[in-house]
Amino acid sequence: GGGRSQNRRLEDDIIHRLSALTTSDPSTSPETDMLNIAVEGCCHGELDTIYRRLQAHEDETNTKIDLLLCCGDFQSLRFQSDYQSSSIPPKYRRLGAFPDYYSGKKKAPFLTIFIGGNHEASQPLRELYYGGWVAPNIYYLGAANVLRFGGLRIGGISGIYNEPHYELGHFEIPPYERSMIKSVYHVRNVDVFRMKNIPKMDRNI
Repeated sequence: GGGRSQNRRLEDDIIHRLSALTTSDPSTSPETDMLNIAVEGCCHGELDTIYRRLQAHEDETNTKIDLLLCCGDFQSLRFQSDYQSSSIPPKYRRLGAFPDYYSGKKKAPFLTIFIGGNHEASQPLRELYYGGWVAPNIYYLGAANVLRFGGLRIGGISGIYNEPHYELGHFEIPPYERSMIKSVYHVRNVDVFRMKNIPKMDRNI
């Protein structure tokens, strides 16, 4: 139907934009059989530290990193006002490095793809429900999405599981009430259903 066609166009657009970022050097191109992918757990806004350590790893091992995957709590908070839609406890609130990447002052040295966790700027990310660029070279996968990179298909679901909200759908409407700030990042069955309907491939992450 129309929804399936729209999702396909969105995926093709993502593939086109990601392909434009890949290197043309055949020895390091993501289109070769060997990809070097770094995987980060909770990021908590520490982009400068993560990128610095990855660059040190490249220098020490003479190995190019093609892609960085961040698996939740990325914390793409741009301004202090983003805390209004975030469940980060007050004592842990600090913007971290992301504002510099959002403003263009800095550019991520590695193509970075992330999913959301339970400590995010939930309202700005909800505006990118199907995924999108949050800063140059930094891509949010969306509530539930799949894209292709260098012959691999990468999928992910943002948020955390909460049984009472799992079958309710996305009912939160900004500006979020206090309870919605806690529920907006809960995984919903509609997103899991979408992921289950994606055809299988030989190579997945």
